[in-house]
Amino acid sequence: MRILFVSLSVLCFLTLNACDSSSNDQVSEITIGLAAPLTGTLARTGQEMRVAAEMAVALANEGLTEGRPSFRLTVEDSKSTTEGTEDAFRSLISGGVAFILGPYTSTNTNHIIPIIDEARVVTIAPASAAQGLAAKSDWLFRSTLTVDILMPAGVRATHAHLDYKNIGILTNAADRFSQSAEDKFVEEIGKLSRVSIGVKQSFDRRGGDASPDLTPQINALTGATPELDVLFFFGLAPDRQNFVLKAHELGVTDLPFVITLLSTSDIRLVRESAPSSAEGILVLHAWIAGSNHPASQVYVREHQARYNEVPSDIHARTHAAADLLLKAIMEVAPENISNEAVREGLSGMHNVDTIYGPFSFDDNGDADFIPLVGVVRGSNIELLED
Repeated sequence: MRILFVSLSVLCFLTLNACDSSSNDQVSEITIGLAAPLTGTLARTGQEMRVAAEMAVALANEGLTEGRPSFRLTVEDSKSTTEGTEDAFRSLISGGVAFILGPYTSTNTNHIIPIIDEARVVTIAPASAAQGLAAKSDWLFRSTLTVDILMPAGVRATHAHLDYKNIGILTNAADRFSQSAEDKFVEEIGKLSRVSIGVKQSFDRRGGDASPDLTPQINALTGATPELDVLFFFGLAPDRQNFVLKAHELGVTDLPFVITLLSTSDIRLVRESAPSSAEGILVLHAWIAGSNHPASQVYVREHQARYNEVPSDIHARTHAAADLLLKAIMEVAPENISNEAVREGLSGMHNVDTIYGPFSFDDNGDADFIPLVGVVRGSNIELLED
């Protein structure tokens, strides 16, 4: 009975604190929560998430029809840690927020599942990509591609492009997404003939920990016999930045790198120290600014007009999550808006037009759309030509 009590309390708070007495007690404003790492090792990512969510809410409010409730964004700092993420979610929920964007990492997404289940809060994680998390909760949706879709497509495309035979792997073994990506990658590589994994290296970096020195791992990979044809790297943003800069410092220039979800934010940061360090890296991704989907092109132009810059994929993936959530809310009649109704709306989304192209949620609440493979050129990622 406690779960039902919490759910009704959240919904009543939302309704009683957003009523317009002149409109038959109809909800006049709906709060959207964002749990983002505004401080700590992922602070740059969190700031971009905030900008993207603010823009999505602003666009939704600009397009409202008469009689629809407006939207307000409230943000809590998850501090780049699991503990901070839990505190952020509990703060939003205790404040009556029934719809939340976040968290950023898969590790933290897994951690908050019992919390959102107890409170029955609709949650969309914009960047979590590890295997199996949405299947654990009826209240969790993930709007980016998981490794179950990224890895098969990425292996096919990169193998066709590089024709590799001997592979090296470097992974943050302490991170749920990174290890999940490696596991799925190894499974897909096993389906190829005459391709083998020559060397596997790993390191452990948790949450807000400082980045370790990767010199021993990189030296082991570059000194392998026979020589590697390609190196696949699996890690979070601080890990990716650390790896690219350390490899550049060690003079690794003739070994192709493939990095899953390397962001333009990562690229721009490493270019501040070493302008050519990321050039030519292949990237497995959910969204690239050069995408030819019409909705993506409209989004890029709108972001540029507002902020005078090309959006990063962090901007884009957060915007997509917010846009899906706002669409689901706006599909419900104002007098019937509830966490249950919005959850059902999200569950029923199939072939929705988004910046990713046609988008659906599968039966578990995970995203289903076509992944992309790109190559770093300057400070941007361009689509890899067939």
